[in-house]
Amino acid sequence: MSVLRAAAALLVAAAAALALYFFCVLPYRCNVVKKARLGSTNFALENSATAAGRVAARRNLEAFAPCLNELCRDVSVDMLAAANYRIVNRPDEAMRLYLDALQRDTRPEIYLNLAAAELMLGDRRAARDHALRATLFNTGMIANIDDGLLRAETARELIRLHPEKADLIRYFQNFGATQ
Repeated sequence: MSVLRAAAALLVAAAAALALYFFCVLPYRCNVVKKARLGSTNFALENSATAAGRVAARRNLEAFAPCLNELCRDVSVDMLAAANYRIVNRPDEAMRLYLDALQRDTRPEIYLNLAAAELMLGDRRAARDHALRATLFNTGMIANIDDGLLRAETARELIRLHPEKADLIRYFQNFGATQ
């Protein structure tokens, strides 16, 4: 009977250690990676047209890989990884991560980044829909739409839906055009 108890205690200890790893250690490590790679992702975004920017993005993706499993998902890590996928010209992977992130959190910046990835894939209609959704959450997001035509289309549709906000919408539309 004592052998059975010892085996059960060992099994409970192993399960507790495994749970501690997956629910405490791994999320902590991913938080550290996220904080460490934020600056590198910003560098990669600012230098996305250069080889140095693309190399930084690939290194970031390697660092994020352990954090993109089902047990340790963080919307922030998904968004950082997706931004890096866009830099290395993998908008399909970026879209997948943005869509996964939207399952857990509906932030306007996720919709806006999803629209940018859809533009890279040539799906203008879907990009327009997601850009509109982002700006319905937060009108100021219009200024963050890089594609001028998409910004104008989104502003036009937003004014149609909310004519009372036309001046504010035009302000943000023009603010984005001057950046």
